[in-house]
Amino acid sequence: MSKTILVIGSSGGLGNVISHWFAEKGFNLALHYNKHEPTVPAGNHKKYKADITDENQVQQLIKQVIADFGKIDVVINNAGISKSEMSWKTSAENWNQSLAVNLNGPFFVAKHVLPHMRTNNSGRIIFMSSVVAQTGFIGTAAYSASKAGLIGLTKTLAKENAAKNITINTIAPGYFSAGMIRDVSEELQEELKKFIPVGKLGNPNEIAALIDYIISDNASYLTGQVIGLNGGLHM
Repeated sequence: MSKTILVIGSSGGLGNVISHWFAEKGFNLALHYNKHEPTVPAGNHKKYKADITDENQVQQLIKQVIADFGKIDVVINNAGISKSEMSWKTSAENWNQSLAVNLNGPFFVAKHVLPHMRTNNSGRIIFMSSVVAQTGFIGTAAYSASKAGLIGLTKTLAKENAAKNITINTIAPGYFSAGMIRDVSEELQEELKKFIPVGKLGNPNEIAALIDYIISDNASYLTGQVIGLNGGLHM
C-alpha cells in the first residue's frame, strides 16, 4: 500500500515542487492550502483548505485526511510567512502572525497527528526551518525566531516519540530558486549568491530528494536532527 503524505502549505513554490515530486513517485497526497489552491499533480490526491493557526481547523483537517486515506504516514510542515522589518519597527500583529503560522501551526499539526502515528507505531514528521534561524539576518526578527522555535520543538518531539518508531526532523534550507526568494529582488539575489560558498541558489528538487531519504526505511535511525541544506552558508 502506498504511503500517504500530508503536505502542509502545498501551494507555494517549494510546496508545489514537493507535491509533484512525490506524486510522480506514486505516493498518496493530502494537499493542504489556505488561500491559494494548489496545482493538481498526477496521481492519487485530495486538496484540503484550512487555517493552521486555528487548532480546531487543524484537528478537523487531520481527521478528514485519515477518513479519506485511512492513514497518515508522513507530514511535511512547509507552510510559512515572512514579515521583513527591523526589530524595533516590528508590530505586535506581524510578530504574532509570524509565530502563529510558522510555529503554532506546525505544532498543532504535530499535536493532532501524533496520536494516530503512535497508534500505528510508525510515522515521519518533517519541519521546514531556515538557515536564518541558525545565522540570523537583518530585518527578520519574527521570522528567524519562529523558525528557530521549530528546532527546539523537533528535538523535544523526537525524544517523546522515538520509542513508537516515529522520527521527527527539521530541514533548514538556505536560499533556493523557489519559495520566499520570489519576494527578493534580482539585485539582492545576486548579492546573496556572493555569500554562498557554492556561489548559487539551491535547486528545490534537492530539498524534495532529501525529504525522500528522510521518509524512507533507510532513515529509521535519523531523528531529532536539524539538517542544513544551504550550499555551505552555515556549517
